[in-house]
Amino acid sequence: MLLTNDILITKAQANKFDFDTTCHHSVISTGILFYEEVFIVMNKFKLNAADAVFLLIDFQSNLAVAMKKDVYSNCENNVDLIIKSCETMKVPVVVTEQYSKGLGNTVDPIKSSLKEHYRPIDKLSFSCWSDQNFQNSFKKLNRKYVMVSGIEAHVCVLQSVIELLEQGYHVHVISDTVCSRYKTDWKKALKLMRDAGAVITTTEIAVFQLLQRAGIPEFKVISPLFKNKVVK
Repeated sequence: MLLTNDILITKAQANKFDFDTTCHHSVISTGILFYEEVFIVMNKFKLNAADAVFLLIDFQSNLAVAMKKDVYSNCENNVDLIIKSCETMKVPVVVTEQYSKGLGNTVDPIKSSLKEHYRPIDKLSFSCWSDQNFQNSFKKLNRKYVMVSGIEAHVCVLQSVIELLEQGYHVHVISDTVCSRYKTDWKKALKLMRDAGAVITTTEIAVFQLLQRAGIPEFKVISPLFKNKVVK
């Protein structure tokens, strides 16, 4: 139960309005939200290139080969689109690798797309945030909105997202760039992340949210990337 301004509400009532009750207190009475709470709720759905970071979790060779081939291919293609878009809009990219000695490094196509931005943070913890080197690097960026891609959705991605949410970040999980060996795990992970407060989105939604408008140089570079997009 939440008690604010002498109004008693349940979490179920708050969740009806998609309010993140783990991070904020909500004042709801007879289906009415005060302006401040509405703003907080809606604000998490936005993306701004000046305040965003792209987190690429564990796209490693020995993990990639365990994924269903067509699913992984789509993920990798979409990651490539996001990397190119981030480069154009000057959105930083953070790369992690889980026990690279055993699971290999980031796959070559993504390495090539990253160019000089390929500076992986090696970790042993499933959650990125539980790694001190990651925390140190991530905090220096001073960005509030985190776009997340990675393998596997129900392990490292899920645990990282939950801990980032706990730290107060607005997390956008790009659903067509995360995968698991089994579809049931992927679907359940997306549901859990949404329930925890993450925004579940797609590559095209995220990139065009970052752009915000047409008629700018960035739009002219990025828009053609999506015209010939192939979905298998």
